[in-house]
Amino acid sequence: MIQLENVTKYYGERLIFRDVTFKIVDGEKVGIVGKNGAGKSTLLKIMTGLETFDAGTIGGLRAEDIGFVEQTPNFTAANLLDEMLTVKGVEKFMARKILYGLGFTEAELEKNPNHFSGGESAKISLAKALLNEPRILILDEPTNHLDIYSIEFLEEFVKNYRGTVIVVTHDRHFLQHCVEKILDMENFRATLYPGNYEKFLQLKRARHEAQLKAYEKQQIEIAKLEEFVRRNKAGVKAKQARGRQTLLDRMQRLEKPPSTETASIKLNDVAESANRVLILEKIFFKDIIKDFSAEIFKGEKVGLIGRNGVGKSTLLKIIIGELKADSGEIKIGNRVKIGYLSQGHEELNENRTPLEELNYEFGLTEGQARSELARLNLFAQVVEKPIKDLSGGEKTRVALTKLILTGANFLILDEPTNHLDLPAREAIEAALQDFDGTILIVTHDRYLLDKVTTRTIELGIRNEELGIKKPKTQNLKPKTQNLKANEQAIDKVEAQLKMAEMELKMIEHEINAAAEPKKLSELAAMHEAKLKEIDELYLRFDELYLRREELQC
Repeated sequence: MIQLENVTKYYGERLIFRDVTFKIVDGEKVGIVGKNGAGKSTLLKIMTGLETFDAGTIGGLRAEDIGFVEQTPNFTAANLLDEMLTVKGVEKFMARKILYGLGFTEAELEKNPNHFSGGESAKISLAKALLNEPRILILDEPTNHLDIYSIEFLEEFVKNYRGTVIVVTHDRHFLQHCVEKILDMENFRATLYPGNYEKFLQLKRARHEAQLKAYEKQQIEIAKLEEFVRRNKAGVKAKQARGRQTLLDRMQRLEKPPSTETASIKLNDVAESANRVLILEKIFFKDIIKDFSAEIFKGEKVGLIGRNGVGKSTLLKIIIGELKADSGEIKIGNRVKIGYLSQGHEELNENRTPLEELNYEFGLTEGQARSELARLNLFAQVVEKPIKDLSGGEKTRVALTKLILTGANFLILDEPTNHLDLPAREAIEAALQDFDGTILIVTHDRYLLDKVTTRTIELGIRNEELGIKKPKTQNLKPKTQNLKANEQAIDKVEAQLKMAEMELKMIEHEINAAAEPKKLSELAAMHEAKLKEIDELYLRFDELYLRREELQC
């Protein structure tokens, strides 16, 4: 059992948290949440022994029992597979299984581990931590650099992990499906709630209402006592007044619970646009994007997904004209105004302050700029700092403020929830749900995808549409036998795709459960063959779908 009693931490005179007290039973999966700056990562470092604390006690945590993903990894082996084998007692087949699950290819297993990107290095550290199988696995934002497929693998691993897992994350889907308790760090304290993410929200809301009711009731009682004392300091009731004052002096004052309200984000009403907002025809770009075609219609909210490195951000930059495709055609509909949010915030001038940025781009006065930035919880000194000195989350909020002010009716968003805490993610989610324009969004936030998008396009291994829903604009009745035959062919291919996708999932589950090297190799070959089959089916579907467009015109 892990037990913390009244743990308190300061940085100099600045309080990070105080009197943190909770217990974690062996084998439990616990998520840690809280706003940015609440002390979540600091708490993990204290638990792993990387940070000291100023008061309290910690029991049940021995360094040899803990696996912690390194923030600045140092790799020593000549290639990635050998780096995995530096973990004591690990066999090759298990190392391969973990690496495949996190999205590494066979060719990358021979690559020097120090030659990967920062995000990939974080994945390597995660793979080593998973291979260690420690009694206590501690993860700090493990899904940040993973694509959707790798996150799903990690979820499955964590759910089946026999030891204790403690994870700091803003990934709501992960919190919903992988943890059984949530530690909420708020207002310099920590509260442990039973249940997953949605249960946590329910319990936190009920607890806040009860605390607020108790606080307000005590405030009424205090006011009555103070009034009695004020009116009867002298006279026949002076003795009773002194008694009331004693009650007031001894009373344990309740703290007012912090407000649960978050700044709401309101995307402006947008102008009408053409029915076909975006048409992409046979887009090629270097060796990244090959023969990609898609259409997006007015009012659709489309998610663009795919493995890391398949060109999602590149495709967005091609659409907005920042990059030029080698071949293919891009058509933007009439009256379509694009608003773009980049993953790296390239649209911001980092030498300006947020106030200067809004003045330069939109001619806002300082008062108007402060008001707009305050809508996204950017206040006081933050808006007066150079943008380069802001945190990732603060930069995202500035970029979103600019996006709102453009009045765009077609939003192209690249990882809009990166670096944001849960309240900010929920505010963005609500704003996108209410937006009456068109959206194309790249995100690994599956909770956001589930809540906001009406359709998903996958880029990469299978350039196709998943979960295809016919756009509202395509209600034309069949006029010819050719169209009817085409519709029947589409239905047949859709049925074949559903079956193939189901078979692929079964193979993936078998890979997760495989324990023998030979079996793992057989399953890997089956997985590759099934992906090829699905590729061919989607190419056929694309042909039929485009043919239907021609017949309906």
